Order: sequence, then structure tokens, then C-alpha cells
Amino acid sequence: MNMNMKMRMKWKKWQVAATIVALTLGILLVTQFNTATVIAQGRSQVQDRIKSLENILERSNEEQESKEKEVALLKAELDKYEKVAKGDVGSGLSDEIDRLRIMTGYYPVAGPGIQVTLDDHLVPNAPLDILDLMDIVNILRYAGAEAIAVNGQRIVANSEIYVSGRNTLINKTPVSSDREHIFIIDAIGPADELSRVLQVTDGKIISLRESKIDVKIVKQNKIVIPAYTDTQKFRFAKPLPDKPTESRALRNSNGVGAKGSATGTTTGPAPGEKAVSTHGVNESRPVSESKP
Repeated sequence: MNMNMKMRMKWKKWQVAATIVALTLGILLVTQFNTATVIAQGRSQVQDRIKSLENILERSNEEQESKEKEVALLKAELDKYEKVAKGDVGSGLSDEIDRLRIMTGYYPVAGPGIQVTLDDHLVPNAPLDILDLMDIVNILRYAGAEAIAVNGQRIVANSEIYVSGRNTLINKTPVSSDREHIFIIDAIGPADELSRVLQVTDGKIISLRESKIDVKIVKQNKIVIPAYTDTQKFRFAKPLPDKPTESRALRNSNGVGAKGSATGTTTGPAPGEKAVSTHGVNESRPVSESKP
């Protein structure tokens, strides 16, 4: 009896041990299989990634080659234009482009001219009239100014000079306030002629000085005028087909290359006219006309 029980107990121990070993082997086999699967998946992903990178590299190389060809074509085209520019036609075209750059005001310019300073601090209760400022700008244009700026604001064809409250604005930018009314007008052109015409036309400078406005006119060898910073958008004006005879006639009638041409169409009244500015809208009415 005791012998049988001992045998049964030994057999149970052996079964338990065999079961544990079997379970352990099973776990090891499953783990190894899972590991092999993960490794295989990882290898597949790495290979896919390598192929993807190779495709990207190939496309990049193709794009690089395409860009290089495009750059080479552009350089060749530029060389062609430069060769043309060395000829008579190219030289004339280059001069015309420079003239248009100055007229539109999108490029800063430098040259001899005069600087006019208007200071009304002695008459705080009677500041400089906006019409006087517009008259001076127009007189300078008439005298041959090729570029004009007022307190750093470039005057171009569509520049507006107006008063909002007690502030003066040019190109929608405040250039003075109710506390400070100092205007510095830079004008590039024939300095002697600009100074002479400004001082004799309409008695404008004499009138300002009689009104206690401090006026200083200084000739300078080099004046730097900044570029026009706003954008000009044309929604309604459309260019007409250019006819050679009409084009030349228009240029001659507008005085291209003559006095005042480089600043474009005049803004505000011409010398001898008065303007009324209301909320940025200028209306001109002629008065007595005088010549320098």
C-alpha cells in the first residue's frame, strides 16, 4: 500500500516536471516565432524605406538636372540680352528703362539739387497752408525738378497731399503733426534754376517769409531721394495700341526730356493756380497767372 502511494507520488512529480518543461519549451518556441516574425517585418519595412529613399533621391537628381538645364537656358538668354544691350538699340532701351524707373519712383535716386526747409514754429496759431506746400512742389516741377520728396515721401504721378485734422499726409503717410510743422523738400535737378524759379514765381517765397514762415533754400551737390514705397494699381485705365507717330507726338507734347518730365503727371495745381483739399480730394480753380 505504501509502495503504491510512493509510486503514485513519484509519478505525479514527474508529470508536473514534464508539464513545466513542456510549457517552457512552448513559450520559448512561441517567443522565437514571434521574434522571427517581427524581424522579418522589420526587414521588410527597412527594405521598403530604402526603396522609398532611393526613389526620392532619384527624383531629386532628376529635378536638380532639370533646374540646372533651366538655369543654363536663362543664363544663355541673359547673355543674349546683354549682347543686344551693347548695341545701339540695347543702349537706347536701357536708357528708356532708367527713365521709366525714375518717373515711376520705384527706385531711389541721387543727384544735385536743392533742399527747401519750411518751418512755421514762429506762428503756431497759423501753420503752413497745405496749398502753399502744393504750390512749391509744382513750382519745382515747373523749374525742372526730376525727382521730389517731402519729408522723405517720394512725389510721383498719383501722390496725394492732403490734411486730416491737423496732420498733413503724403502718400497716405503722416509727414507732420499738430505739434511739428517742419517740411523738408528735396528736389533733384539744376540747382541754380530750381532756386531762381522758386524765388521769383508768384512771389511765393516772399509771401511765406512775410507770414513769418522760416524758409531756407540750400543748394547741394548730392541729394538722395528714397523710392516710392506704395503700390500703383490700375483697375480702369488701360493702355491704347501704340502708334509710332502718335507716340512721338504725345511724348513731345508732354515734354519728355524737358523740364518737369521726370516726376510724371503733375499732382495738384500748376503754378498760378489754387487748390482746395477736402478729405484728400483736390479741386483746382485758376487765378491770376504769372510767369517767373
